[in-house]
Amino acid sequence: MLSVGIDVGSVNTKVLIYDSARDEVVARCVAPTGMKPREQAQRVFEFCVANAGLERSALGHIVATGYARQAVDFAQQTVTEITATGRGIRKWHPSSRTVIDIGGQDSKVIALDEQGRVQDFVMNDRCAAGTGSFLEFIARALNVPIEQFGELSARSQKPVLLSSLCVVMAESEILSLVAADVPREDIIAGLHLALATRVVNMAARVNVLPEVIFTGGTALNSGLRQALERVLGLKVQSSQEPLFAAAMGAALLGADTTF
Repeated sequence: MLSVGIDVGSVNTKVLIYDSARDEVVARCVAPTGMKPREQAQRVFEFCVANAGLERSALGHIVATGYARQAVDFAQQTVTEITATGRGIRKWHPSSRTVIDIGGQDSKVIALDEQGRVQDFVMNDRCAAGTGSFLEFIARALNVPIEQFGELSARSQKPVLLSSLCVVMAESEILSLVAADVPREDIIAGLHLALATRVVNMAARVNVLPEVIFTGGTALNSGLRQALERVLGLKVQSSQEPLFAAAMGAALLGADTTF
């Protein structure tokens, strides 16, 4: 009755163990993926199983997802993160029709049909702008912990208008703003709006319908969620457990006897 979803992302590896009989998550674990995704997936999986007090023999289907899903050679199945994320989000948010997923190295907008199946999607995985790594890069340039971005942007009175989201040019522009004594909260709020505008422009290629759910590690950033809401003109809700949506979806697929 126990299935396992393993999401090997570019930044973090997530493992989730799901009990379909009780319809509950038994355990969840996350650790940085690092440079050896195969070994790390094995380590996080073994830690999660042991931490839950389980034996390997108690586990059923193991499904891997994420950019390095093929590295999980002990999984019975692999699925794309589009499929897994859509399934996980629909489980937690039954009325969801649009998923905005901004991860470490890519951003995705997924349209779900009335039954929760993936109807369409658009993805940016070729440019750092519009991803979590871009925010982390700017956080280092500003010398501000990224965990404070949401709180600081909420204080902004006049978000700056950034002329570029190219990583190198944006860093130079932001450092010039800092040198000009522009408040950091206005810089961060402007950054959120610029990033949200880029994602919403990308989303125009699919049919965006409410309920809109924001997931991925950046969904923990309340400032970015509010910027997406402002630019999109629709209410945007942060996902339940945004780090684990794809792992949850993979585990649900593993528990599905029709899979």
